[in-house]
Amino acid sequence: MLKTIAAVLIITASVMLWQQWRYLRIRRNYAQDRQHQLHPGGVFHVIVFFKLKSGSRVIDCARRYTQQVISGSKARLIYAGQAAFTMPSEQLGDRQWDGVLLFEYRSRAAFEEVRNTTESKDARALFADSYLHGMRRNRKTSAAVPQYLLRRLMKLLLRGEWRVPPLEASSQFETAPELELWRSRVSRLRALQKINREGLVVFNLVKYSNAGSRGTVESFGSRLIPRMAALAYGPLHLGRSVALEEFARYDRVFVVYYPSAHYLAELISSQYFQNFIDSALVSDTLWVPTVPITERL
Repeated sequence: MLKTIAAVLIITASVMLWQQWRYLRIRRNYAQDRQHQLHPGGVFHVIVFFKLKSGSRVIDCARRYTQQVISGSKARLIYAGQAAFTMPSEQLGDRQWDGVLLFEYRSRAAFEEVRNTTESKDARALFADSYLHGMRRNRKTSAAVPQYLLRRLMKLLLRGEWRVPPLEASSQFETAPELELWRSRVSRLRALQKINREGLVVFNLVKYSNAGSRGTVESFGSRLIPRMAALAYGPLHLGRSVALEEFARYDRVFVVYYPSAHYLAELISSQYFQNFIDSALVSDTLWVPTVPITERL
């Protein structure tokens, strides 16, 4: 009996370690995300949404900005991505971002020391427009995501759901006039597949408009969880929103990895996605899918 229990514990621990290693490999190799899983609790993350000046290239501009930021502070670049499109927030208006950068500072105070320096202002002058937003990353919750997805995967397997249902194209997606904007977004995703075929990272800033909207947003996410668990993708960063400038106020930050730009394009154009996307937009949400370019900087 004791040997059986010991064997079960060893197998369980091995599977959990394998799951953690698998998602770390995905984070490093496909999402190109450099986040340390067990970072100090006091670190402060800053997300930079930027729009290019005419004639500029995303990679070149992001590289120059990152070099100036790092040289003028002890910030670490966690992630860099080229944006596919921007689903705009009501609070920020229709500002279409070209790219997103994620930096980590050792503390909020460390960021505040350098945010208004000449070097920081010169760096932001590289862009036609930019918006900085802070995040208090929940390291415990973020680190636990692979194990949560493993539990969901085990439940699927125990129910006999061994295969992921294929995504069926929406019958109205290619023709309905009200879906024209979504069709243009899908086209943009397919174009960016050429830049990176192995990953996509979506940045979400979410403002819950009322008590019910939080439940609706979380329900939207829960519908995607089974696919995330089965196909090995999901959240990279979960955190509390921290306003740094302008007037916009959000509650939560979600940064989620998807298998590829092509996958998200297929997901968006599917009946599965179109059935519940409208109900998920009851909150004010800034939604920016990006393809990873961190390694190119």
